[in-house]
Amino acid sequence: MQNNLKTRVLIVNDDGVESAYMRSLASALSQVAEVFVFAPESEQSGVSHAFTVRRGLSLRNVAERVYAMSGTPADCAKFAIGHFAQHGTGSEGGGPGAFDVCFSGVNVGENSGVSSLYSGTVAGAREAALWGVPGVALSLRGGDCLLQAAIDFAVRVVKNGWYREIPTGVFWNVNFPKATAETFKGFKATRMALGMFTDHYSHDGGLWQLDGEKLWDEQPKDSDDYLLNQGYATVTPHKIDQTDEKSLKRINEMLAGGEW
Repeated sequence: MQNNLKTRVLIVNDDGVESAYMRSLASALSQVAEVFVFAPESEQSGVSHAFTVRRGLSLRNVAERVYAMSGTPADCAKFAIGHFAQHGTGSEGGGPGAFDVCFSGVNVGENSGVSSLYSGTVAGAREAALWGVPGVALSLRGGDCLLQAAIDFAVRVVKNGWYREIPTGVFWNVNFPKATAETFKGFKATRMALGMFTDHYSHDGGLWQLDGEKLWDEQPKDSDDYLLNQGYATVTPHKIDQTDEKSLKRINEMLAGGEW
């Protein structure tokens, strides 16, 4: 994973440092960019944007420019961008410089719709966006059939400079469908579906076990869940700013009217 080309790429994930999908992505991107990998020591799926505070993090150099961290995907992106880029693994100087783009994944399993709120993979890209680094989360809904398509997409993002089209405070959530190379329908720009899982809990052996699924075809036809289920790869831009402007206006009206 060594290259001295201009684009400096950070890769994080939530499946852990041993993920073959992530390593395949890193190998391909290292042909067109300078690549650094920071990944959790073990799987961190479903941890959302959790990060570590009030206890230390361990860092282990696994291979050249590949590091395993004891924390979450957000920890990995936070440390790599907020410390390593400037200081390396020391405390003064020695870092490679700022990252141009951060990829999170390639994840095993979809992260479209409300899944993105729970996803450690998406949180890795979101953390990058918090630091002003363009972030791209990559996830596969069904097996490794479209792994190469996801990797090829990431390479194009770097080679064509598409990451420069991601505004500050925005990141892309990209999901690939359960399809083969032959049945894959291509890419769609989509909005985030808001349909919830059909959550239910079963009780066995004194423990409650969560189960449920998405109602894919009941989502809006321009949403990521719906189009992903139709065989398209979905590209959904997410914003860091979660302020609801309509509600903000109403609250200000309430305050001005003495309602509070």
